[in-house]
Amino acid sequence: MLEDGHIFVADIAEGPIHAVYLVQDARKLTTRNGKPYLALTLMDNTGSIGAKRWDVSEEEAATARQGSYLEITGAVELYRNAPQIIISALREPQPEDILREAFEHSPEFDPADLLQQIKDMLLGLHDEDLRRLAQAYVDDEAFMARFEIGPAAQRMHHPYRFGLLEHVHSVMCLGERMCEHYSWVDRGMVLLGLFLHDSGKVVELVGEEAPGYSIEGELLGHITIGINMLDRKLQALEGFPHRKGVLLKHIILSHHGLQEWGSPKPPMTPEALVVHTIEMMDAKMNAFLREQVEAPEQTDELGGLRWSKLLKRKILTTGPGTERVQPPAQGNNGDSE
Repeated sequence: MLEDGHIFVADIAEGPIHAVYLVQDARKLTTRNGKPYLALTLMDNTGSIGAKRWDVSEEEAATARQGSYLEITGAVELYRNAPQIIISALREPQPEDILREAFEHSPEFDPADLLQQIKDMLLGLHDEDLRRLAQAYVDDEAFMARFEIGPAAQRMHHPYRFGLLEHVHSVMCLGERMCEHYSWVDRGMVLLGLFLHDSGKVVELVGEEAPGYSIEGELLGHITIGINMLDRKLQALEGFPHRKGVLLKHIILSHHGLQEWGSPKPPMTPEALVVHTIEMMDAKMNAFLREQVEAPEQTDELGGLRWSKLLKRKILTTGPGTERVQPPAQGNNGDSE
């Protein structure tokens, strides 16, 4: 039985702790002396925190698996000006000790409304071929069921329930504005490309509160899965122009921008460049927003600086006397887009 009920990550302070959290990440490592230990990231819907379990046993390592709930006893210490938990004991919690609502992502938007707006944009495309293809995805119940609730990434951006829906809606709205400015760009190709760029994540990612990778996701990745999915849809559409199919596949293949970022090809069409630019910006802005709740490592009258694992750089957070931006309730920490 937990003495103090659920202790939210955002409220964690130095001192003893006895609480239940969700395991966002778990790695069994070895110290320089050859002793095994666990490096964990624990989370609830207010954020995440690092934790260590020194001299971990095989049984404990098996208990602390990604996506599982974990009851921990230990102490909170400051490490590089940020709190971390040193665990003295861990075990699988009793069901009555898990406060489910503390781990559920409650969006600030209406998911049904966002989904309808996406459908309206897709089914309002002027190009009949692209509209037929969009309809094929909208009519795919298995695809849409996962698209509606799934995360957009394991850590980097929108890593929570409804995250993929939020990300795709955001980039499609930005795409509309971008195509208004660059009126010579193929609007239909941009909007459908933005809808499809992360389509493979409906298979690649599993779980909503603590996203992980499916075995197929680990083996193939979301770009390959998305291309295969698109290829099956195209084969089922009689008379779909080959050129348009190739251009859409190129958008999916190139949306990460560079080979070292996971793209087999760089953007080679204006539509592919628009899709890459928009989706990269939206992903990083979501990461920036979630980083605002993290404690700074250096502060003065201008504000706080901290190293961002998500963005791989130092970032300026809110300063003294400045109202802190409140991101959507969720866990954080970073991964690829």
